[in-house]
Amino acid sequence: MIVVQTTMIWLALFRCVGAFITAANNPVDASILCHCRGSSFLHPSRNHHASRPSSSLFATATTTRGGGGDDNNASAETSNNQKLESLVDKAQHHLREKDADQAFATLAQAYGIDPTSTTIAALFESCLGLKVELAEESFYKWKNTAGNALSEAELTNLFQDRIGLSSLFIDKEEYDEAGIQLRKAIEEANYWLSYSLQLSDNTSSTSTTTTPAQLDLTNTQFAHWQPSINRAQYLLYRTNAACCQWDTYFKDGHQLSQSLSHNLSPSGHVQRILHPFDALKFPCISLELASKIAQSYAARAMESHGLVDVEAAKNEQYQRRPTVTVNRKELPKQEQKIRIGYISPDFTSRHPLAFLMQHVFQYHDKSQFSVHIYSLSSKVDDGPEVQAIQESCDQFTYLSPSAMSPMELYQQMVQDELDIIVDLCGYAGTSIMAEIMASRYLLQQMNDKNSSAGGNEADGSTRLLPIHVSYMGFPGSVGSSRIWDYSIFDQVVIPPNNDEYGIREHYNEALVYMPHCYFVNSHKTVLGKEGDGIILANEEERIQLRSKYGIHPTAFVYCCHSRPDKIDPSTFRTWIRALSTARSEYFAKHSDSSGSGAPILWLLRSGKEMEQNLRQLVRKEFGERMEDALLFADVSERNEHLRRLGCADVFLDTPAYNAHTLGCDALYLGLPMISLLRSSTRASENQANSICDDQSTIATDKLASRVGASLLRAAEVDDLVYPNMSDYEDAMVKCAINTKWFESIRKRLRLSVPVSPLFDTERWVRNLEASFVQMKSMNCDQTNAFPDIIVTDP
Repeated sequence: MIVVQTTMIWLALFRCVGAFITAANNPVDASILCHCRGSSFLHPSRNHHASRPSSSLFATATTTRGGGGDDNNASAETSNNQKLESLVDKAQHHLREKDADQAFATLAQAYGIDPTSTTIAALFESCLGLKVELAEESFYKWKNTAGNALSEAELTNLFQDRIGLSSLFIDKEEYDEAGIQLRKAIEEANYWLSYSLQLSDNTSSTSTTTTPAQLDLTNTQFAHWQPSINRAQYLLYRTNAACCQWDTYFKDGHQLSQSLSHNLSPSGHVQRILHPFDALKFPCISLELASKIAQSYAARAMESHGLVDVEAAKNEQYQRRPTVTVNRKELPKQEQKIRIGYISPDFTSRHPLAFLMQHVFQYHDKSQFSVHIYSLSSKVDDGPEVQAIQESCDQFTYLSPSAMSPMELYQQMVQDELDIIVDLCGYAGTSIMAEIMASRYLLQQMNDKNSSAGGNEADGSTRLLPIHVSYMGFPGSVGSSRIWDYSIFDQVVIPPNNDEYGIREHYNEALVYMPHCYFVNSHKTVLGKEGDGIILANEEERIQLRSKYGIHPTAFVYCCHSRPDKIDPSTFRTWIRALSTARSEYFAKHSDSSGSGAPILWLLRSGKEMEQNLRQLVRKEFGERMEDALLFADVSERNEHLRRLGCADVFLDTPAYNAHTLGCDALYLGLPMISLLRSSTRASENQANSICDDQSTIATDKLASRVGASLLRAAEVDDLVYPNMSDYEDAMVKCAINTKWFESIRKRLRLSVPVSPLFDTERWVRNLEASFVQMKSMNCDQTNAFPDIIVTDP
């Protein structure tokens, strides 16, 4: 595989690709403003319960007081400023001389002094642009004039630099420019490789006009290029999705799916090109392929520990499991407390996880359970959400990933003699969480070896290692029952063993089936408190707020404030058709020539290009007057996001990847949500049920596409779940024109909110505890598989 070194430098310098990947892969409703998870690792290590030295990387951030320290610091700052100014001058000189390599090296030194400088960032972009410009000249001189041969190294540098430049454009939300660089990188590599294959006579039929999807590098001397080209295709698809650039959406999606499917290893192991979260989000990726991708990342976590049976992990097969049913009202009293550890890098006020779970832990029965929270972060967070979590647990520990290895982090948790560890992240962020959880497998192997030799346990005790549970962070199969024993879901998002759709067989781990909805929240105890202003007090307040956002007092508002890359072109066209019908009905009944009171569609803006692309599509396909029906909202802070939802009338769920946190927000605030849950054939038998093969069909067999139905069922308004997009479209129109019916739906939702299982956090915790009691009682291992646990709540 080609190592894209320039891109890796940019990852280290700016985290451009990293920030984009993290934002795209989080189950975060982007209307809530949050920062890149990676930023938490840019601060000195701080640990509440262990005195550990900061890593050398962060040691320079420590300052001393007294003894002239302030004067020394001021002197050092002046010196650094002078060095920085000199380096910037040198870099600018190198750029004027078109010496990109020297400019890059000089800027790297400057970045080490001030990584936040916008001047340095702009110069880096100029530098990389110059590198591309110079390499591009050589490439097209070779291509057009058959001049001097272009070496593979020269092509590699051009390819790398285009990927790096696209990363910078992505970071600035200049998606069109990023797409241009990615597409050129693919086309240039394809042309050179096709030409070189002809010269080597490996395949006389290959044409230099071959498209990336047609070029097959398998069993050629250039096979090492295939992963890099595939990854560029993946980045291109994601970049276009981020700004709703859909001109080649289906073609690119089909190419991406085909590339991944056709480049499986002989063992059926998929290349680690596509991130597991994107595999869940992209409609062109089937459930089967998404599960294989998760499996490959689980194998990588085991590889990081040097485990010898990784091939077995790669080929782990689904096994049908027995089921055990437990009732939360019939739990036996425990002789000893069950010790539960929750670990996540997202116990931060910037992330929805802390918002959703801030009052969950307080409901644990402390006479039966001991609750330990582990925040995988190098920075202390004193936000109200984190404070609430700290106050509701028995122990809150910061674990610094910059100061300890994954094994050391895991061993620290094991020292607390936990019975169960709940991973609240999975593949939602960096690879470290999976590596931490995979540490148990290595420890178990070491324990088995020592035990057979008559020695002590590797972890220093004779206790069984903790049971591992995946929950909340990653809405799909984690791909390995060797690393995680259980995932927690419900029977809507994953029908049980006897389901007609074949969904369960794509989950290797055992499952806990919660009785209502698996997705927990703290909305009832957090929102709507006196004086917080989130829930609008009356119609007058709603009209005033509508005026702030440019919404007519009486206009019917369809709302989708989900992240734009969750929207697909088929769904968007459905929305516009329904909106057009609803507006026609409005104009037929009202003499409103301006149309200001007609129904509108309110979307979340993600850069100017996204809005431009959607407006252009509407003008082209539905007429200029329909463009007036689009309204865009900027990303906002959480409270503003919640408050402005009160201006809308109905929330539109995105079928390919449903609203999770945002779905709870809408329903709690009394905003009805329309969702899709398609009746389909078995997922393992019908791969054609995919948007890349049928542009009018979106499969809903992946878990993330079934969450909306689960939320609506638990909120007791599941009649807003529709089996096909035609019914979904009709429901949109009905909401706007059948006032009596819609008001009955809205009233029923508002009455159900205070009493529905969806917002009864204490009840949810009691059901979770029932599953923990059952896990603790079973004492299973790899030769005695864990059963699925069905929790009942009569």
